[in-house]
Amino acid sequence: MRTRIARAAAAAALLTLATACGGIATQSQSGNAVNCGDTVSIGAPYPLSGVWAENGQNSLNGMQLAADQINDAGGIKGLDGAKIKIVSGDTSSDNPGQAKTVTENLLQQGNMSAVVGSYLSSMTLTTVVATETKKVPLITQSFVDDLTAKGYKYLFQIPPKASAFGSETVTDAKGVFEAQNRPLRTLAVAGSDDASTKAQTAGVVAGAGKEGVQVLQQVIFPNGLSDATAIVNKISDAKADLIVLGGNVSDLSLIIKGIRARGVTTPIATSGGGGALTPQFAKALGDAADGIMASAAWNSDVTLPGVSDAATQYQQKYNAFMPQEAGESWAAVYELAQVMDQGKTCDPQKIRDALASTDFTTGPASAVPPGKVGFDPTGANKYIKPILVQWQNGTLKTVFPKEVASTASLPLGAGPTP
Repeated sequence: MRTRIARAAAAAALLTLATACGGIATQSQSGNAVNCGDTVSIGAPYPLSGVWAENGQNSLNGMQLAADQINDAGGIKGLDGAKIKIVSGDTSSDNPGQAKTVTENLLQQGNMSAVVGSYLSSMTLTTVVATETKKVPLITQSFVDDLTAKGYKYLFQIPPKASAFGSETVTDAKGVFEAQNRPLRTLAVAGSDDASTKAQTAGVVAGAGKEGVQVLQQVIFPNGLSDATAIVNKISDAKADLIVLGGNVSDLSLIIKGIRARGVTTPIATSGGGGALTPQFAKALGDAADGIMASAAWNSDVTLPGVSDAATQYQQKYNAFMPQEAGESWAAVYELAQVMDQGKTCDPQKIRDALASTDFTTGPASAVPPGKVGFDPTGANKYIKPILVQWQNGTLKTVFPKEVASTASLPLGAGPTP
């Protein structure tokens, strides 16, 4: 357990810390090198059960891949080669109270230098309470705007805010429509009632207003649908130019299958994160996934430092492409490793201060679009800009904006490709 023992001394006071491996870590107030022992622990509270389990596991996989790469390269050089240990816990997919308890249990071990999690915004909203109380930095992949609106000092949000995700979905989709000489005048939107997706849906509506696009239908539905008929009927009957959806993979696939079963070939986009960016989405829909677009904060085809190698290793290790949440988590571990290396510290407070003052501009720590990461005083990533990806033959391809696109988008409304 990490303990702090104040010792009076004529020259300086020493802070004594017990590390994850049980060794003693000491650091002088003058900022000299700290001995963190052989291991530095990073907490990883994620939904590993329930409807969001795939996304939680993907996030954990991304963290572990980064830790393996760093450890295989000799560990954290500034800490005498200390290795990174990822310590996970299951928040569940539907119990925010469990997320808080799981995070508290991780932190009570007393050896966490930082936490990365909890993917699902409704879980992170309570995870952050635990990390703030213990004054341990939390890097999150969660989108919800509230996270950076409450004055938290130890929170750092890599992706765009949910409202920005939703708004940007309409802007980027309009760009794709224009590239294919098609007008985008109307849309219908449906999203699940979790905190992040609700905010994204509101962002879609706001973005539509900004772009002069009329919202013909708006539906909010509960997570874990068993019958999507009513939603499918409302969305299909709107006869909009574009359908925008948000939710987990099982709910999205149920709705999309219902829409396509009615013979509706209207282009479909999703409003950021969630099920549409996971490998399971394509498995659930088969060829019907082709052409579906999604807003994203990261994709495995972006030409940023270390991404290509990481995507290849992820595919080999987990037999799946590297999805958004895995990429964000991978970059987050590299950000933590960079500040620990440069500051020669495993102390949570010093890591927090470094995260708040560092612009990550090189290496994997910077490998989030547009290739630069830095956090403003609220903890939001001040450089992040969403991209638009599209399912093409079972793979997610970046299609907008043009300067980062790896390929052109498929014809809109053409239905599944052969």
